[in-house]
Amino acid sequence: MSISDEHRFGLSTCWNGGRHGSNPAALLDEHERLGFRRLEAYSLHTPTQLAELAAAARERGFEITSLHAPCPIAVNEQGFRARWGDWLASTNQVDRQHAVDTVKRTIDAANEYGARGIVIHLGTTAAPSRHHALVNATTQQGRNSPAHLELVEQSIRERAASAQAHLEAALLSIRALGEHAVGSSVRLGVEARDQYQEVPSLDEMGTVLDACAGLPVGYWHDAGHGAKLEYFGFLEHEEYLRRYADRMIGMHVHDTQGARDHRAPGQGGTDFTMLAKYVKPDTILTLELHPDVLAEHITPGVEWLVSLGMGAAEGAAPAYWTVQPPSTISEAPVMNAEASETR
Repeated sequence: MSISDEHRFGLSTCWNGGRHGSNPAALLDEHERLGFRRLEAYSLHTPTQLAELAAAARERGFEITSLHAPCPIAVNEQGFRARWGDWLASTNQVDRQHAVDTVKRTIDAANEYGARGIVIHLGTTAAPSRHHALVNATTQQGRNSPAHLELVEQSIRERAASAQAHLEAALLSIRALGEHAVGSSVRLGVEARDQYQEVPSLDEMGTVLDACAGLPVGYWHDAGHGAKLEYFGFLEHEEYLRRYADRMIGMHVHDTQGARDHRAPGQGGTDFTMLAKYVKPDTILTLELHPDVLAEHITPGVEWLVSLGMGAAEGAAPAYWTVQPPSTISEAPVMNAEASETR
């Protein structure tokens, strides 16, 4: 029995789509060598690339479990990436409608290619990002130092000043998208965000989900985003799951070293035992890893997760796996916290 029979994790193409985006056979070969038969298509594939990937996946018996919007990406007449931003919460109606129309194409693609879920970034407020400043303060002066705590308070004040208008715009967008998905087999997952100024906040997530009652819209958890927001002192990671796990569609699974996420499981300090408590049999589980994660760190990380009771395939009995993270993972070098653009 291969490892792919022992677990139900998918692997996001954010890890290797940049290397193999125009060569779906090579992309799937790499997934298969690592023991994956499921994948999430990340927001880097053009319409042509996504169609080719979906055809190759279908031919080889892979399941595309989810698409990370916008997927396919918006392209111009020459086939190159068109302008794009986190505009679903924009107060600029032209930008917001452009974002809605682009994500509607993701919904249509998911329905065509059999994906069950879509990951949606709902946008941001007008507050500036203080992420780099927070990284510098916690690294140089320590967590809970006066400099760190002042940045937290500043971030809260700045976000509050513009949050309501952007939340209202986001609600218009997500309801339009939910209505577009009605009648399909696709569910939309509003993702817990990466930075504090973004939409929705922990509290706003409940407002968003309640506003979409009756629509195929739910919650998408991101293990690294929750861990980072806790690391910076904005919230408790598990609170997302206490509140919204009953409406959870899927989860991005990756480890976090301080402010550096999208690492292989075992490379950081994420509490996967806590996360495993909230995973249901129908939860879409996707490893979302930065491209610099080494291939040899991925399969041992999956084995470790399954040993913790997370993501085992029905009927699998991986009793031979260690309950400790493999040493090759735990000793992996810590990367620069600002280097990742995977979100």
